[in-house]
Amino acid sequence: WHLWQDESKSSIRMPPSLKDKCYEAFVSAMPTVSALQDDVSLELASMGLHPEKEVLTSSGYSLDSVVEVNVRKIGIEVEGPSHFVGRKPTGSTI
Repeated sequence: WHLWQDESKSSIRMPPSLKDKCYEAFVSAMPTVSALQDDVSLELASMGLHPEKEVLTSSGYSLDSVVEVNVRKIGIEVEGPSHFVGRKPTGSTI
């Protein structure tokens, strides 16, 4: 909700104490790393990149990996088929 309000440039604001509590609850969850994420990180490393895993952004979101290419940091999200079509992969997502 808070990010949406910021994105839409709304004048509606969350009370600071509630915003802080929400942020702490959001960032306190331990991320889980999938086998696919590990595979992607290994491939990035084999290309000479040095992926940082589960990088926390200032907004509280975690990026699966961050690599540096030509002095620019690039965030990478690894999403398998279950992120798009329930829990069972379908032919159109594989």
